[in-house]
Amino acid sequence: MASTERLPLANPDKLGLDAGRLQAAHDFLAKGLEAGEYTAATYLVARHGKVGASGAMGRLGLEEDSPPAQIDTIFDMASVTKPVATATSLMILVERGALHLNQPVTAFFPDRSLPHLAGITVKQLATHTSGLPAWCDLFSDDGTRSKAIENLFHIPLENQPGTRHVYSCMSYIMLGLVIEQVAGMPLSQFAKENVFGPLGMTDSGHNPPEDKLGRIALTANSRARESNLPGDVHDENAHSMEGNAGNAGLFSTAPDIAIYAQMMMNGGEFDGVRILSPLSVKKMLTNRIDPSIGGQSIGFFTEPNGMLPCGDLFSERSAGHTGFTGTSLLIDPEYDMFVILLTNRVLKNREGADFIKRRKIFHNIAASAVR
Repeated sequence: MASTERLPLANPDKLGLDAGRLQAAHDFLAKGLEAGEYTAATYLVARHGKVGASGAMGRLGLEEDSPPAQIDTIFDMASVTKPVATATSLMILVERGALHLNQPVTAFFPDRSLPHLAGITVKQLATHTSGLPAWCDLFSDDGTRSKAIENLFHIPLENQPGTRHVYSCMSYIMLGLVIEQVAGMPLSQFAKENVFGPLGMTDSGHNPPEDKLGRIALTANSRARESNLPGDVHDENAHSMEGNAGNAGLFSTAPDIAIYAQMMMNGGEFDGVRILSPLSVKKMLTNRIDPSIGGQSIGFFTEPNGMLPCGDLFSERSAGHTGFTGTSLLIDPEYDMFVILLTNRVLKNREGADFIKRRKIFHNIAASAVR
């Protein structure tokens, strides 16, 4: 989509949003561009099913002749892949009766001896309570998918399953493999056929085709490669998994993610197409773990998770996710509102302290527009 037309535009006042505050949020993002935190940014703020503000700024790369960013610029979504592609696919399979969340993970890999994974459930993978570590290098041996998978299955647990919340890419890479075992196809194909295709998210998917490469905001500073080609996933482990992994690999645009977000706000349906039941949506937007160890739904960060990209003002019902490349999605059912922010903040360096601060403040300014 080259516009936000599938989600109608509306005067901010009619949505209970202050136009001046939305402009202030735009201006604050522009300051990040001037400070060199990213070269491209798009954003979208929607309420009551309509877009109150959206914009694009900057260029797709470092060169002065790089194409300008547009609202339909495609970004490497990084870990926003986890809820949008992986967890959504999981819940579709749950609804179809293909598996249930409390099944042991080892049951899906009967040809492997995995005694160290005994006791881990699918739900624990999906809620980052599996006991697997946050991150491990799966890519350095030979960079192949088969070797990365082999490395994954040999990672020892750091914690007893269910006792701690540790945000873990390892958990979601393994969850992606569970989905592939159950669905009988790659995760990328399942998500395309059952989420992106039915919703008309035409710019969303893994390993973007050649005709979309010229619209992709560039990334760099991966630990595995000196530079990234357009459409080349930034995450090192996802790259070794041939761009098809449960933790990262999705490319998308602000308008496409807006379709997804509105589907969630609508209880699983958008424009006459139902992707999830309202009960599955509830599992994905509300905390599913003991608040004493954190806040995590099936896919999204929730209160009291400090990684939730909501700033200080959005409600305690907020759910959201971030991506290492500089992407985020925040959904707040309390205010019937969502905010999308997409940047390529890793193009210049891997460190993101200034950007993380800017993202929090951007969400505060956007939230202050609510009247």
